[in-house]
Amino acid sequence: MRYGLYILQIFLLLILSCTPKPPPAPVVPPAPAPAVPSWIDGKTEDSLYLYGVAKMKVGNNKGEDLDDIAFGQISGLIKQRLKSRLKHVSDSTGTNFIGYMDQIIKSRVSRGLMHMETAEKYKDKNYEYALARLDKKKYINGILNDKQKAKNAAIGLVNSIDKNISADSFKNISKAVDTISMFLDYYPMIDDSSKYERPIGIVDIARDYIQAYNDRISISFDPDFLESMPLINDNKRIRVSATDQLSGNNIKGAWIATRFSNSDHHDLILTKDDGTTLYQTKPILHETGSYVLSFEVDYSAMMSPATARLLYVKSKTFPLTVVLSAPKIYFENIIKDLDDTAPSSKVVDAIRQCFINKYSAIFVKDKKDSDILLRLQVSTLEHKERVSDIYPYFVHASGSISLTDTRTNVEVFNQEISEQKGSDFQSIEKAGINALKNLAEALGLGICG
Repeated sequence: MRYGLYILQIFLLLILSCTPKPPPAPVVPPAPAPAVPSWIDGKTEDSLYLYGVAKMKVGNNKGEDLDDIAFGQISGLIKQRLKSRLKHVSDSTGTNFIGYMDQIIKSRVSRGLMHMETAEKYKDKNYEYALARLDKKKYINGILNDKQKAKNAAIGLVNSIDKNISADSFKNISKAVDTISMFLDYYPMIDDSSKYERPIGIVDIARDYIQAYNDRISISFDPDFLESMPLINDNKRIRVSATDQLSGNNIKGAWIATRFSNSDHHDLILTKDDGTTLYQTKPILHETGSYVLSFEVDYSAMMSPATARLLYVKSKTFPLTVVLSAPKIYFENIIKDLDDTAPSSKVVDAIRQCFINKYSAIFVKDKKDSDILLRLQVSTLEHKERVSDIYPYFVHASGSISLTDTRTNVEVFNQEISEQKGSDFQSIEKAGINALKNLAEALGLGICG
């Protein structure tokens, strides 16, 4: 029995050894590594596109977006080139774009993002990359289309500007500039031979309007005597008028800045429908006996601050000296070039009476007791030689009045006295006396009338 089992095992081994073996499993070769693109270290722009490349470590947890980084690189190039272009145009046109710079850059970057796309991406064991590109043709064409629309709108506003000075005129000037402000690097021009001799920038037209307005605007005060002697007590209320000297009309809706001496502090006042407004002078502090108050049109209030800076025009200032009520005045008078000083009393008396009547001044004998030092300087020019006996002797007298705050030693007022002529057939001395009499009369009628 055992022998039979051995025979059976041998027989089974023979059968199994004769059975054909299964073919070996196929060997799959490893996949080739993707080729590293040439752009991962940057790509130079070509005629069609401007490129940006982003690189981020695999597994970065900072929440940064690969596409946004690539777009940001292109935006950085736009900013850099735009700033350079704006500086070049600003230097060549003499125009200050600083007030619009941030807005222009923001607008241009926003326009660029409309034409950016991610072209390719790549990833290796350590980093992932993105290639973004900006379609230059679409980008530039979009800007030029927007610029043309803005230019047409600005031309319409410029053409609507009234030659008469008004708040609406300032508003239209500001709107015209603001409309083309996002395209200042192209400096939009008007080419209209029926109105202008040659192509001219819209900004230049706006600046010419403002300069012409500035030359024509005058600020005047009521009481009337302030026109000849701009000096007033600190308890007075004055009426301020903005006037177009060309038409003689008052300007309603004009913003006027009032500034105090050398201080940065200022008030803003607005003229009403009749072109005037009331202003209350500020009470003087005890540390001083006076201050200088200046009035000027505030163009940054009449237009946008950025436009006012772009069209920079130096406002004309109209000063007014404010003194204490009933100021204590120490009077110095200097008469030059005349041996006989007796007639100077008429001039001195005229000045004294002026300050007593209009400013309730109190004249003191000691400078230490004064608030204001009043200095009168009069000089005479004698013509001693006569052409012939039928011509008189002539003397010309002129002078100035100055006020100095004795507490600060600062001159706060200086007024020229118009030249007056005196004559006499008998002597040069009498001619000088007559010149001083006429000067005193001019003071009475002019400055103090």
